[in-house]
Amino acid sequence: MAHTTKEWWANTKSDPEKLASWLQRQYVGELAAVNLLSEVLLRFGGEATTEEWDTVYRVMGQEALHAKWMRDICVDRSIFLENNASAQERYWKEVLPNISSFHEAMDAAFHAEHMRLERIREIAADEDLKISDLAKVFAKILPHEEWHEEVFGAIRHSAAGSTTKYHKKGLEALNLVLSD
Repeated sequence: MAHTTKEWWANTKSDPEKLASWLQRQYVGELAAVNLLSEVLLRFGGEATTEEWDTVYRVMGQEALHAKWMRDICVDRSIFLENNASAQERYWKEVLPNISSFHEAMDAAFHAEHMRLERIREIAADEDLKISDLAKVFAKILPHEEWHEEVFGAIRHSAAGSTTKYHKKGLEALNLVLSD
């Protein structure tokens, strides 16, 4: 059964084991974003303008910084980060094989950022003192992710909407509903 962001967050933050597991996946996911964008540049970077390439590179740096912040949260909360971790690519497994150009990749990146923003906003706005450390970090992440959505949206111009059906399959793989 699919669930809304509010339902997901209330369930996750109230269960210490689920929260720890999710934080571990966040750390890995942030680093995986760096790798995914690197793959995009390897596959399609020749199609990008210099400004577009530089923008993707800047996003990669911010995603790496987010991973550092997630690592710090895990360390502060005594959450073990396993060696040789890898990202479970439920969403991207549905999307990546269907991308055949730089602008389609940017369309997919736009959808992914848009999807994540709902959760980031929910966590950043949470006033529960037990997770104030998370709210602070996600409040720092939020403007970066809003900028990522904006720039990917601008770059995807010729491919806007081309990956929508694969995005929907990715959402189904995550069992996620994006609005209340």
